[in-house]
Amino acid sequence: MGFATQKPEALLERIIKASTKDPEQAFKDGESIPLVLDCFTGSGTTTAVAQKLGRRWIGCDINKGAIQITSKRLQKIILDQIKNNKNNKKQNLLEEKKLIPKYNTFGVYKVNDYDLKLLKTEAIELAVHHIGIQRVRTDRFFNGYLGKTLVKIIDFNRPLTLLDLQLTQDELKKRPNEDRDITIICLGKELAVNPWVEEWNEKHPVNKIKIIELKTDKKYGNFLIHKPAEAKIKVKRIVKNKALIKIENFISPTIIERLNIDNNLFKVKIPDFRSMIDAVLIDTNYNGNTFHIVYSDVPEKKNDLVKGKYEIEIPADKVKIAIKIIDTLGEEILNVFEI
Repeated sequence: MGFATQKPEALLERIIKASTKDPEQAFKDGESIPLVLDCFTGSGTTTAVAQKLGRRWIGCDINKGAIQITSKRLQKIILDQIKNNKNNKKQNLLEEKKLIPKYNTFGVYKVNDYDLKLLKTEAIELAVHHIGIQRVRTDRFFNGYLGKTLVKIIDFNRPLTLLDLQLTQDELKKRPNEDRDITIICLGKELAVNPWVEEWNEKHPVNKIKIIELKTDKKYGNFLIHKPAEAKIKVKRIVKNKALIKIENFISPTIIERLNIDNNLFKVKIPDFRSMIDAVLIDTNYNGNTFHIVYSDVPEKKNDLVKGKYEIEIPADKVKIAIKIIDTLGEEILNVFEI
């Protein structure tokens, strides 16, 4: 609660019903099930209502917290649907005709390969801390100092452009007594930037410009490197149609980095690795393509931990068991075992 643009489910239900066909009607008309797209999913109200109404959906958000909230919300809805749909004749008919999947499920896709929320103010603070910039909030143009140089951080949502360089040049003209060099921090840059900077530095004995491009810089590039979480899991068949799954350890480098503590100290401060896990999802017959949530361990209370040990029913034949672990920052890893 508290989103500036939040809407009640009843309103979203009215909008979705008014603008999309019911799955059964779509089937009668020879059409596929309507798809609902919400590019700013927030707490997932649109996707939650779409799921309840039997529509397909896609939800997007730049904030990992929003994805995490939406994912947990949908997991609960789907588990309730699976339970309630067992004796639903209409549901079974649509499943038989392959108009809807036999299992309600969804996937989470991360479209970048680095751990960074591209929100301007937060990204700047992350860069300041990572690079070691001395922050100066009284300067209306430069962000601070790095050694003896003035620092300008470019919005990470776009590359460094010639316009940014021109604005820097204009600012220096207003400071005729400024003799320090300039360091520009950016995520990427346009091709025309390098020749412009080379020419500028040749003509100016002071106010030389240096660019730190975080995507490629050897010293500071690890600001963008995403280190995936790791889990130690044991899976064994205990009887013909039952398996024991035990998560023996889990570590998330991203969480450790966010807490800014040494790995050894982390183990002392947080002795139970389960405190880093937000949810455990299990597919007992994974086909290598679609993950079906057959078992879900999502603690209801904030301070509760996942069980970490599960005795579940599985097919009697040779089978692949997939275990998806989602950490408290919304990162997820998938482990597959064949038994």
